[in-house]
Amino acid sequence: MSVESKGHEPGAFQGPVWEGVYSNFREVPVVGPGFDSETWIANSLKKIAAVREEAARSAPLPTPANYREALLPLLAAMVRMETGRVRILDFGGGLGFAYYQVVCGLPRQHGVEYHIVERDAVCRAGKQFFSNTAENIHFHSELPGLQGVLDIVHLGSSIHYVEDWRLLLTRLCALAPKYVLLVDVPAGNIPTFATAQNYYGSKIPAWFLNIQDLLPAISSRGYELTFTSSYQPRILGVEQPLPMQNFADRYRLSRTSNLLFAKNVSGASAPHLEPSAGHSGPMRQGAI
Repeated sequence: MSVESKGHEPGAFQGPVWEGVYSNFREVPVVGPGFDSETWIANSLKKIAAVREEAARSAPLPTPANYREALLPLLAAMVRMETGRVRILDFGGGLGFAYYQVVCGLPRQHGVEYHIVERDAVCRAGKQFFSNTAENIHFHSELPGLQGVLDIVHLGSSIHYVEDWRLLLTRLCALAPKYVLLVDVPAGNIPTFATAQNYYGSKIPAWFLNIQDLLPAISSRGYELTFTSSYQPRILGVEQPLPMQNFADRYRLSRTSNLLFAKNVSGASAPHLEPSAGHSGPMRQGAI
């Protein structure tokens, strides 16, 4: 949840990142365009262009990924080693930052099919950015009909911006991927609550989740939790605990979490749902 990955320049942000404790998104005092702003698109394009340039300059070394973002590239490499290809759906994947982490982490980049689900404006910008450089990355403004063919569903710092995150997880599990990977999710031994995230004059609703509310939403769909770790947040260019000093102790998290689920082939299968609709709220990769 790094401020830079949202488009902030280090040192440019002042004041609390999150404010208020609310029971749902409707109570959050939303202000401004948030992630629909031209500022977010412009800063994201600037960042992805720098990532592309760095990737081309540093090949074959995988500099676009570091230890904080290594889980998806590592999982993709293991899947491709077994099957010869890997198909990934990245919900809230922005302009494709994790895409570069995946392809630059693979010694041979063939066999990668990458799908990003994002807001309309992000999809338009992403399609234009990759129009002449990559044919294996695809942008969708709704969940695509890829049931039964996906290897990995990835949610990188995005699920907490979805108002009905349980419904979203139900629809994603209905696509029956082999793995569901949540990276940088603000979940822990805290009460579930909504809050207002400050971003360039906007206030955006976001969830902080009780881990025992989150885990059954996936495990009840035929998936088994196979790996957990902490994600070290990067705030204003510095790796540090989440700045939640303005919250009571019971609501504070110091770090976010990574959760990997694998499809339980011997257990109950995920229910069939039409996957083409049902996400709500902003979708973002790299939350704060």
